[in-house]
Amino acid sequence: MSVFQTYNDYFVVSPKNGLSQFQTMTAYLGGSAFQTVLDNPVTAYRQLVQQYAKDAAGKPVDPKVASAEATAVFKANPAAACLSGLIPRIIGVGFKRV
Repeated sequence: MSVFQTYNDYFVVSPKNGLSQFQTMTAYLGGSAFQTVLDNPVTAYRQLVQQYAKDAAGKPVDPKVASAEATAVFKANPAAACLSGLIPRIIGVGFKRV
């Protein structure tokens, strides 16, 4: 069996489930990417709260203050804050899932 035959089998629709291996992998990656895009605003907010959890001197800050600062960033520019870090996360999904 040659290498090319295994690649050809990858695109053949299985009578068992009606999908090819390519379609299954594409759906799996698409679902993972979709979930990453939807979870990104929450992840970005959490990372901002962690970023603001310490002051410039490195001392811990009250969690309410850190949360208020992160909320202010989101209110100032919600689109940019929600999309912050999305591209590296999508690339990470590609590496993790494949």
